[in-house]
Amino acid sequence: MPTADINGQKINYEVKGEGVPVVLITGFASDLPFWDALLPFLSNYKVITLDNRGVGKTKYNGKFTKFDMADDILALMDHLSIFKAHIVGWSMGGCMAQEISLKHPERVMSLTLISGYMRRPARSSFAMHAALKGMRGGADLETFMLQLQVMCLPEPVFLKREEKGELWKKRPVGTPYDGLVDQMDAVDGWDSRKRISGITVPTLCIWGLSDIMVSPDVGEEITSLIKGCRPFRVPGAGHIINPSAYQKTMTDHFKENE
Repeated sequence: MPTADINGQKINYEVKGEGVPVVLITGFASDLPFWDALLPFLSNYKVITLDNRGVGKTKYNGKFTKFDMADDILALMDHLSIFKAHIVGWSMGGCMAQEISLKHPERVMSLTLISGYMRRPARSSFAMHAALKGMRGGADLETFMLQLQVMCLPEPVFLKREEKGELWKKRPVGTPYDGLVDQMDAVDGWDSRKRISGITVPTLCIWGLSDIMVSPDVGEEITSLIKGCRPFRVPGAGHIINPSAYQKTMTDHFKENE
């Protein structure tokens, strides 16, 4: 995978396909493979994904903010000679997507927020800091990721795993502890509640009705604050939503704004 020297960082990214560009911005503690289930639905697009500062193979220097991470995405678009794209942000990625849409609406064909928020919920922040404290006490990264799954996935997922005798779904992870801490600090320091109504680009807001990481009420509030925002509610879905549930609505949103 290529690396771009951007804003003094080495940003790991990937480009797949040809067509109208779509930038996918992932969330806290997530790296490029997060989007694997969505990519087959975007085969007619030029899809750009990246490891944000703090995760995956991106090399970064020192503390950072959500504003820095949004600047990284715009700089990556410049690096790839892409002026305008559909911007999609999941969870924390929605923070950067909002910042791009607020500061540079001319770069945004459409905005899609999946499981987004304007300020991280206090309960979720407590849970993530508790998990990080466990890592400081000797827990490994896999244990942290398993705790994160508990917050992101709904009850039926775990019932099925329990029936199969396989409670945890494991995958290789390579995110360093310091990167998680720095991302969490950036999450805690960000708030768009007084600014989000300034978003003027065509917006789709998607959320799961069984999300415990971010209450479904937040999706309703975001929709009410962004003029013309289209809501899409997914019954039974948690914070991580199966792309098959929303891909048609999202690609229709793209087509309407090209």
